[in-house]
Amino acid sequence: MNLKYDFSIQEVADKFVAIAKNRETGTVELVFSLNGTGALMLQAIQEGKDVGEIAGALASEYDIQPEDAKKEVSGFMAMLLENGIASA
Repeated sequence: MNLKYDFSIQEVADKFVAIAKNRETGTVELVFSLNGTGALMLQAIQEGKDVGEIAGALASEYDIQPEDAKKEVSGFMAMLLENGIASA
């Protein structure tokens, strides 16, 4: 998965804010909030980790079953694709 933007993720009052900047101009194009799970997944995608690696981190951090973590990661990635934030 390739993110179309460079992201800065900041924690603000128990939530996370993702700031998406255009890679060429540095202009902020999107700002949206995430929960801790979303922030973990977005950061891991930005680092180039694959579904299995991200699911493992999610399962470990939140003490959930690996199969459930993989479904969460897949759903999050689908949302990024559907909203034009990433490409396959």
